[in-house]
Amino acid sequence: MLKNHDRIAIATGKLGAVSETFISRHINKLNNGNTIIICNKVDDASKYDNKIYVEKVLYNWHNYPKPIRKVLRLSQSIRFGYKRIPDKKERKSIQRFLITNRVKIILAEFGTHGCMMLPIAKPMGIPVYTYFRGFDASEKLKDWKIRYSYRRLIPQMEGIFAVSPHLLDNLSNIGVKWKQAHVIPSGTDVEKFRPTEKDRHLILGVGRFVSKKAPDITIRAFAKVKEGIPNAKLVMVGDGPLFENCRALAHSLGIEKSVNFAGAQNHDVVSNLMAKTSLFVIHSVMDENGNTEGFPSVIQEAMSAGAVTISTRHGGIPHFVKHGETGMLVDEYDVDAYAAYISKLLKDQSLREKMSKNARTYAMQHFDYRKLYNKIEKIMGIRN
Repeated sequence: MLKNHDRIAIATGKLGAVSETFISRHINKLNNGNTIIICNKVDDASKYDNKIYVEKVLYNWHNYPKPIRKVLRLSQSIRFGYKRIPDKKERKSIQRFLITNRVKIILAEFGTHGCMMLPIAKPMGIPVYTYFRGFDASEKLKDWKIRYSYRRLIPQMEGIFAVSPHLLDNLSNIGVKWKQAHVIPSGTDVEKFRPTEKDRHLILGVGRFVSKKAPDITIRAFAKVKEGIPNAKLVMVGDGPLFENCRALAHSLGIEKSVNFAGAQNHDVVSNLMAKTSLFVIHSVMDENGNTEGFPSVIQEAMSAGAVTISTRHGGIPHFVKHGETGMLVDEYDVDAYAAYISKLLKDQSLREKMSKNARTYAMQHFDYRKLYNKIEKIMGIRN
């Protein structure tokens, strides 16, 4: 158990991404907020009262020809087990930061960050725990250097967490061993995401406009829904590289007046929308790079708000969304089935209300971040 002035370090990449509320919550809530941050980029440090260290990989490898850069990275992998380790001066600087701030435990938010922190923390006797959330245990595994790093470094970590069982399966399938592993989803604030009076015609989608979210499939399915339910309306929150293509698609299908492309919105706006939406849609797929979801935080938020989820049999989603009980699931790219379930739930008020209650109950039991963080803190030895 940690003493009053002991801290944990949260290691991540870019700090401040709107879609990564789970990182901000770890910073503010784990160990009663007695945390410090190590990241490689921060949008606005003034948002955080915590001390922040912005790490730098100081090797100027970009000045060298590509063949030499490959050799240098290979030498890093051989020496430390990972290709992107800060140089000696930077490692010492990070270690001084950890000592000064009485850091006793490090939680890395993604697999690659855990690999970067372990060679820095291990000589100091500071245990490292790492969270796996999706791309870091799917797309990244196509890189032999990452597979090598995981096999070598994860067994030396004190433990790992994953947001869904299939991510642990992915790691196990490439030969990764570990001291201990736990499936704990990111969780949500079940007090913030609460149901209110539902708009029976409202369908909500929240997520970046990227290929693994397949927003175009949602738009095509909605066009089919509109044929039988003219009053249906779709709000899509988020931005990304496919945003303009999706707007053009909605226009070409003649449904642009019924689709609100709301852009990126803050958490308060999203919670208000989820509170009143009847259905939540997200058509997750494996993208062309092999990237998959872990278990999307937005589904946890939607279920907490009593929105019935229609999604795909993808990643960790089927483990938590119970088909026919708390939501409906279809195969990836099955537009017809996707549209059919949306239509069915819009038309069947009794079924929709029953599944809404089931979703809320399940979320309160399994996604309340307070309960989940209590588990994490006990596992990491922060509390008894």
